[in-house]
Amino acid sequence: MQIVTVCLAAATLAVAVGSSAAFLLQPSQATAPAHGPGSRGFGAEAEDLKGAGAWGLAAAGLALGAHAGLAAAWRARASMRAEAKEAKAAPAAKYVESVSDARLFEQVYMQYTSEYLKGPMYWHEDKMQGNLAEYPGNPLVRNGLPTSNQTGVFKNFSSNELAFLSMLFFGIGLYGNLMFDVYDPQWDKVDAGGYFNASYIVESLLLPVSFLTHIACYIQRKNGK
Repeated sequence: MQIVTVCLAAATLAVAVGSSAAFLLQPSQATAPAHGPGSRGFGAEAEDLKGAGAWGLAAAGLALGAHAGLAAAWRARASMRAEAKEAKAAPAAKYVESVSDARLFEQVYMQYTSEYLKGPMYWHEDKMQGNLAEYPGNPLVRNGLPTSNQTGVFKNFSSNELAFLSMLFFGIGLYGNLMFDVYDPQWDKVDAGGYFNASYIVESLLLPVSFLTHIACYIQRKNGK
């Protein structure tokens, strides 16, 4: 695009110069005195020579513009080749695997392998019903360590979330047990003809749940979650 612009600019400049030269030469022709038929022939020949000179100047400008465009194209091509050589000569940076890349590869590999093991293209006797306590593709133990599949419904929770739930359930469960047996004895109310406080019973059941969430928190912590 730049080459075409340079050529057009040079050609326009040449035509403008030729037109201006012809315009400047016309007044001198108009003021020249005419004496007889011989002088008219001489003036016509001079006009033809001036017009031919103007067009010759325009043609020279076009040739000059074409040469300038070719020179610019050759220079741009040479610079592009030099840049390409420099890019090839530059050594490529050595890839160093980061912790996040390794973790991403492990997740993608495990997901792909799990889906393949569950599919019909892979058959194994352990896939028969009742042979294993785990589902194919969802191992309970990997490299001697429990996986997140052992936590059941908590496998998508992080260790921090499970730690918070464990402490919350422990506090609520401890409160329900202490209120039921110590601070607001429910058996005495029943002996007196009253009823149990159902909220204490529900709250006391969260105490063993806090222990389960504590174990799930430990397993998720070992799995880096």
